[in-house]
Amino acid sequence: METFSWQDKDADGNKVIYEAQHFGGWWQLMVAPKVGRSMRDEVEFSPADFTEEIWQALRDHLWRKYQRRRVSWDMVQHIDDILAGKAVNERRDRRKK
Repeated sequence: METFSWQDKDADGNKVIYEAQHFGGWWQLMVAPKVGRSMRDEVEFSPADFTEEIWQALRDHLWRKYQRRRVSWDMVQHIDDILAGKAVNERRDRRKK
C-alpha cells in the first residue's frame, strides 16, 4: 500500500489534510482537519469521496512525484484515465460478476 498526503482547503475555507491510499489498483481517500503539532497524534482521518477537484489535486501531486522518480508513470496514467472516464476506481475483490 502506498500513501500520499497533501494539504488543501475544504469548501468552508478550512485547512485540511487529504490522504490517498493506493492498493491493488484501487484508491481510497481519507481527510482530517489540519491541526498544530501538539494535537497531531490525536487527529483522526475519516473516509471521504473523491470529487473531480480532488482527483485533479491527486494527479498534480503524483505528477510532481513522478518528475522526481518517486512514483511510476502507471499511477499518473491511471488517474488520467479516471479523469477521462476510461477507468473507474473500484475494489477488485468486490466486483460483481
